[in-house]
Amino acid sequence: MDRVFDIDFKKLAIEWLPTFLRTPLLLSFILVVIVPLEEFYIAFLKDRKQNLIRMNTTCQKFSLQKRLNDYFDPVERRIKIVKAVLYDGVYLYTEGEDDQLRTKTQFLYINSNPIYLYTEAELNSDYDFIVKAPAGINELQLRAEIEYYMLQSKNYRIEYI
Repeated sequence: MDRVFDIDFKKLAIEWLPTFLRTPLLLSFILVVIVPLEEFYIAFLKDRKQNLIRMNTTCQKFSLQKRLNDYFDPVERRIKIVKAVLYDGVYLYTEGEDDQLRTKTQFLYINSNPIYLYTEAELNSDYDFIVKAPAGINELQLRAEIEYYMLQSKNYRIEYI
């Protein structure tokens, strides 16, 4: 598919010129006239590459993290996306709520490891994910890239490491 956009304008202009008009003066003139077209073509290829990258990036964590690392930190790849909720909730059931077919009963000590109970405030977060980025990255550009790809219903926070 990329061969469609592989064009050599100098060669094309010379080949389209009739053989009896291929004098050194006219060839030089044609090559000078083609320079702005080649510059436009190079700008088109750069925009096409950026558009293909944007089309192939989704709002999924791995895709967004790869895009941010490719754009901002291509060598060390230090940008990480982590979920904002640090603890998974453990729900305690009463005897009436316990399902006999699929028992949900948990004891307070499993394998001598205690189960910690958290309040609702500790389990909930105002953010859906946290972007951990190295210091020195332009925050406005980082926010623009994240907001271009993420879903509108998601909230995030940027932490600098």
